[in-house]
Amino acid sequence: MKKKSCMAATAALLAGSACAQTSLTLFGVIDSGIEMVNNAPDANGNPSRRIHHNSGNLWGSRWGLEGSEDLGGGLRAVYHLESGFDSDTGASGQGGRLFGRRAYIGLGGKSGSVTVGRHYNVLFDLLYPFDPTGMASYSTLTHDPAFAERADNSIKYNGKFGDVTVTGLYSFGYDSTIKDGGEMAGAPGVGRELGGGLRYAPGALEIGLVFDQRHGTSYASRSQVEKRLAAGLSYNAGPLTTYLGYRWLESDVEDISGASNLYWGGLRYQATPAISLAGMTAYTDTKGSAADPLTFALLGTYDLSKRSSLYLLASYARNRGGSNMGVNGVDNQLVPGNNQTGMIAGILHQF
Repeated sequence: MKKKSCMAATAALLAGSACAQTSLTLFGVIDSGIEMVNNAPDANGNPSRRIHHNSGNLWGSRWGLEGSEDLGGGLRAVYHLESGFDSDTGASGQGGRLFGRRAYIGLGGKSGSVTVGRHYNVLFDLLYPFDPTGMASYSTLTHDPAFAERADNSIKYNGKFGDVTVTGLYSFGYDSTIKDGGEMAGAPGVGRELGGGLRYAPGALEIGLVFDQRHGTSYASRSQVEKRLAAGLSYNAGPLTTYLGYRWLESDVEDISGASNLYWGGLRYQATPAISLAGMTAYTDTKGSAADPLTFALLGTYDLSKRSSLYLLASYARNRGGSNMGVNGVDNQLVPGNNQTGMIAGILHQF
């Protein structure tokens, strides 16, 4: 899905290095579809059906550059620049950032890599393989979007040792769009994020365990903490893969205060080399409250080629005890007190 070029002439002119010493990859994804949801608010706040074009339903639309340079002795310099965009408007994603998905540079070797910049958090790195839909728009992200968030101003370590992958991250201020949201003089705890975990994949069985902690993004809230501990398990038996997952959350950070347990499970079936089917359910148990939403999701994909696919994604969100979760999560796209059904038909191309 990625096209590599050695850039021999450029390397020779600018660095005098051999072709094998430097690599550059241009890559990208365009994902676009039509979504229909019910019980969305109309202009008067009444439940209505909404049909619209939507970008990034299975994978976020993006383009990027990544590369490395051989420094000798098994050491290499590495970099990654990844820019998200909306395929329906052409606008930059992630709040208009040029390289809002990822932007980092570092060093790699036999003992792993250390990079600095903007990264995915460790929740995404280690739990992505345990979501049957691959963390599509309708997935575990519906219950907890922190599973696919990023950290600015961060240092990350990633190492693979046989069947074990180890990842750790520390951020001096995970969201630089917040005024004084991190890296504040005299207050190193403001906007701090740290996390770590491992994934063990000896064969058909795969297990992941991860911890992530974030602090409040103001001087007044610097001692407030948002903690997550999560685990995932998958087992592959030929064309069928089974998934189970759990996430514990405890937080006294404003707007995310409280505690909950999230449980999910599902199956993925490779019916033919071109057709795959996936189904999952996720349930949030909110501590001290009856507001416990339940969601179901189904995904079918048909590969037109190695790079192009058609897909159909559907979900049902059931709200109980005053919960207010739509198929796309807790947002303004659901009239409170209702359940919601959503469906997306789309096409995805990788280059």
